[in-house]
Amino acid sequence: MGQLVLSARIRGEATTQCEFTMTVNGGSPATPTAVVLDQSIFTIPDASAQIEIQANSFEPIKYGTVVARLEIDAFGSIQAAFLSANWEPLTVLPSVLGPTAVMVVHFSPLRDATEQARVSLERTGTDYPGAPPPGNMSFRSSPVPLPPTLYSPLPQATDTSFVASPPISDHAIQVESRTVTPFGDLLVLRLPGVGAPQLVAVYWPGAVPRGPGAPPAPFLVFFRPTMAQNVADGFFTNALDRHDPMTGDTYPWGWDYQFFGLLRPLRYMEDPLLADPFGKGLPYQVQASGRNVVLVLPLPRVAGQPCDEITSFADAVFLQEYLEEIQAFMFRRAGNFSFGPIGRLGMGSFSSGHALMSCFLTRAANQTHPLFLDTLQEVYLFDPHGDQAGVTADALTHVAAWAARDSAGTKIARLYTQHDLGQLGPLLAGLGVTAGVAPFHAETADGRKSVTSLPAAAWQSVAQRLHGSVPYANSGQVHQVIPALMVADALRRSGF
Repeated sequence: MGQLVLSARIRGEATTQCEFTMTVNGGSPATPTAVVLDQSIFTIPDASAQIEIQANSFEPIKYGTVVARLEIDAFGSIQAAFLSANWEPLTVLPSVLGPTAVMVVHFSPLRDATEQARVSLERTGTDYPGAPPPGNMSFRSSPVPLPPTLYSPLPQATDTSFVASPPISDHAIQVESRTVTPFGDLLVLRLPGVGAPQLVAVYWPGAVPRGPGAPPAPFLVFFRPTMAQNVADGFFTNALDRHDPMTGDTYPWGWDYQFFGLLRPLRYMEDPLLADPFGKGLPYQVQASGRNVVLVLPLPRVAGQPCDEITSFADAVFLQEYLEEIQAFMFRRAGNFSFGPIGRLGMGSFSSGHALMSCFLTRAANQTHPLFLDTLQEVYLFDPHGDQAGVTADALTHVAAWAARDSAGTKIARLYTQHDLGQLGPLLAGLGVTAGVAPFHAETADGRKSVTSLPAAAWQSVAQRLHGSVPYANSGQVHQVIPALMVADALRRSGF
């Protein structure tokens, strides 16, 4: 007879907060014959057996059950029949008493929900239990076929407008036509037991190392606009949308949440300057910037207050835990089972997303946390409000207060706005930036603080010159195009 030795890890540390069971050839579950410290030991047959292992966490909602399957052939050779990325590779040690199979499982609070996110972009079908039945979201239009055949890899953006470097010269916005393919993995991860966000999209560029020996990865957390502002227009809580049959809640699998909350920020639907500035193409901008940083896009939920849309990500303790878990999740997919701190952290926000980011920046409990003080080194504001300069001033005040804390000399803060910066003069002076004549880019001597002025007239000029179909005749159109192009500029100027 042989032995099977099982042990578990949570956040890279050995744990006894779980139990293992084993079944042989479909029989009844068996418990270990012995438990020594964190190791559960089972006796296994010499030959010709199908073995299923279940690792059951004592926190089932958060960590769940992880399964593995082994095969023992007629000659006694033990091989893995199924191992998820949670399991380290099977090790078999020979012994005069029979082989010993050693296995280690890593519990994770994350689940790969990419395929469910993909199929949730189908607008009609039996998964739409709306009223009246059967439910139908086909009245929503999309410039791209849905659901996508694949969520990842992302399609190539051919002959597409990207901001040039520098973005402004000769008092004009400069763009260039490029063909860009994001080379990396795009996943949607579910956070069981979490109120919000329950889903995050993660884009991991191929150039960010993941394999054994990889250094801590740099991260950019990007906050899209708040959801509640769109409910009055019939979005996110529509009765025809996919919803929980018990609660009626459309979060997180409703079509509106999946399309407007995740897919559209991730994709370019058409040319973002000339035809459709609503797609933000965040992974494309990461690729175009030449900077290697992991993108995390949390999915907010409709709530009465902005901080309630993103509750958990406003907490530095939670955010650090889950960014480290995302890193470990992606490391394991590359055969790297190490667990540790993340690298440099940046945050960006578009429109009312500044309120979500401010929930993190202003939370009292965060003010002494290392993630807030040291790990977070970059903050970008993309047109915090298209119509009210006072809202932009509030957002900039929060960023300036963060930038002045502790490692102030290394922190980077950037504002991209369509507003008349005369109204923001005192705040800009506090950052050490002097406004010029729009459009302009102005920065401190060390380049770490900057403001880029992007008024409507400048967008009208470049769009007309390139024969675009978007006139940029109102602040709303300008509001959309700023993050659709300027994330790449912020990343080019970053420390990533």
